[in-house]
Amino acid sequence: MTNRFLRPPVGLALAYLPLLALLAAPLAGQITIPPDTVTTLSVDQPLGGFGNIGGVTTDALGFVYVANFRDAVWRIAPDGTARKLTDALYGASGNAVDARGDLYQSNINGNSISRITRTGQLETFVSEGLSGPVGLTFDDDGNLYVCNCSAGTISRVTPDGAVEEFARSPLLACPNGIVRDDEGDFYVVNFNSPDVVRITSDGTVHPFTQVTGAGGNGHITFARGGFFITQFRGHAVYRVSRDGAATRIAGDGVREVRDGTADQARFSFPNGIAAGARGNVLWVNDLVGPYNGGEPTQIVLRRIRLVTLADVVSNELAGIDASGADSVVREVYEAYTEAKPWDDTRGDAIFKAYQLLSTGGITAALALFGANAERHAEDSSSAYHLGEAYRFTGQPERAAAQYRRVLKLDPEYPQAAERLKLVEGDRD
Repeated sequence: MTNRFLRPPVGLALAYLPLLALLAAPLAGQITIPPDTVTTLSVDQPLGGFGNIGGVTTDALGFVYVANFRDAVWRIAPDGTARKLTDALYGASGNAVDARGDLYQSNINGNSISRITRTGQLETFVSEGLSGPVGLTFDDDGNLYVCNCSAGTISRVTPDGAVEEFARSPLLACPNGIVRDDEGDFYVVNFNSPDVVRITSDGTVHPFTQVTGAGGNGHITFARGGFFITQFRGHAVYRVSRDGAATRIAGDGVREVRDGTADQARFSFPNGIAAGARGNVLWVNDLVGPYNGGEPTQIVLRRIRLVTLADVVSNELAGIDASGADSVVREVYEAYTEAKPWDDTRGDAIFKAYQLLSTGGITAALALFGANAERHAEDSSSAYHLGEAYRFTGQPERAAAQYRRVLKLDPEYPQAAERLKLVEGDRD
């Protein structure tokens, strides 16, 4: 199997390591790596009051629902137009959409859950048995799971509105956000602790990981095989892989509203977070103005932040530095490819590996080239670039083995036979 898109430019001859910097430019023209970006979508409808950072959720049609932690919730259409669904809520916090497309909205101050039907009808779904409800999520049977921040528990609500305790644990410290993954387990983030916990279908609570640095987190969503978490007080967004490794993907910890590349963009108390229906974007709700009052002025939110998920995930590779050990690099690479199961990750990996070589990160580069070639064992281009890495680092026997593999996979691969003769000559 050959991906000619990843083949090197014909005639490119590099004999030694310092010239690797020249290799990056031709490759960049063939391997497109889009920038990691955070942008702001302006919303015409103002959200009144200082507490305007409630939950965010999406539906299968591409609509985004944004609550203001006070009395209102908005629906943003795929074309960016906003419609206020209601302003009769009481502490509009977490939310979720069921299989029919109805919106369920927590009222943290009212200890209740409202339901807004597709036709816009507002009704009370649950009015008893909850304590400071915030995050919501559904299972396949239509049961609703509720984070009770005040009680430190998770409730399960049946489709007919019956409430029962589902989980209780000291690990639940104001549980704020909850999501169900593709394996049927629930993952919860705490507002008052850095713990992220996993809850199995029988209600057993297990430690999972911690997203440390700011005392607690906001909400959580699941997309592309990983979890995305807002760090409320840390003004950042994190990705957590299946093994619990947490990587900051956007925001640098400084409170500011600033768009741009993910490593330069900034957030202001990000709280609600939801992945788009296709798993390619994140919607993040953050704050305009002072937090928890402090000023008598009315604060108005006219935006929601949009993070391009497919681009931001590639920032994980950018986090590999020249001093990265083999095992660390391979772990990051596995998390990266796991997060992009339907994307071709070879281009990003090869480009990043050449960057590492050009800065002297030989161990890290070889680990990344090797991991990529192993994952794509039938791809002649991945084998070729691993051979190039061995050649550049003075390992002609290993380079020759890779070039032979290339020619076995694709006898017409440009330069492979030439390179094989070159390295075999070096051994004579």
